[in-house]
Amino acid sequence: MAGQFRSYVWDPLLILSQIVLMQTVYYGSLGLWLALVDGLVHSSPSLDQVFDAEILGFSTPPGRLSTMSFVLNALT
Repeated sequence: MAGQFRSYVWDPLLILSQIVLMQTVYYGSLGLWLALVDGLVHSSPSLDQVFDAEILGFSTPPGRLSTMSFVLNALT
């Protein structure tokens, strides 16, 4: 009984779909962690928490919350 996995064939559709899936899982779980952390401290969510590099500084409270969310996302 032969399986359907082909390790000797280049399958760009499979590779592309795996990349898209991994990015979707990463940003989806990051969004959930950010929403959870923001909900716990009653902060307003913002897209800057994900895409702005300046907010990742550990010197401000929003920066600490974003950094904590990124660390929790990396651990899950």
